[in-house]
Amino acid sequence: MSKHPARLLAAVLVSAWVVILLMPGDAPAQLYRYTDKDGRIVITDNPPPGVRSDVLDNSDLAPSERETTAAPEAQGPAPMPRPGSRNQAAPPMPQPGSRDPVSPAERQQDAEMKKVADEEIQKAKEEYQRKQQEKQQEKQRRLEEADRLEKEASKPVQPTQENINRQMKLLQEAQRLREMP
Repeated sequence: MSKHPARLLAAVLVSAWVVILLMPGDAPAQLYRYTDKDGRIVITDNPPPGVRSDVLDNSDLAPSERETTAAPEAQGPAPMPRPGSRNQAAPPMPQPGSRDPVSPAERQQDAEMKKVADEEIQKAKEEYQRKQQEKQQEKQRRLEEADRLEKEASKPVQPTQENINRQMKLLQEAQRLREMP
């Protein structure tokens, strides 16, 4: 009795193996090539309805295209490929001697953005220069005040304890003003 479940399991495994072997492999799909509204060439196994497409065989494809054939994810206009999707769209081929076409409106917008950025940079430079000038003026005032205090402290006075303490405070304040950044 203990051999019967083992035979049953073996029979199920053999049957599953036979079914797997008899299943057809992944046959290559019929491929079509068409140009979308943006001028990109799209290779897919299911072109959108109403689009004129050419039937391709495997010899028409480059090696990289043979490995990554495309299938649209939605009907209608050609979908934009997403990272990791199977859609294969090539950018439009540039004409010899031509550059990327940029509309005059885009050029004007770029020029305006550059102008605004340049104005902001100029304002920031002017603000920085103004602050530096204010710092320099503040430092000059402190040095002048320190000179004045030292001059006051060096005047001859009656040598009393009060006068000596006052001169010491004046010299300390002058030293503090000179050491400030």
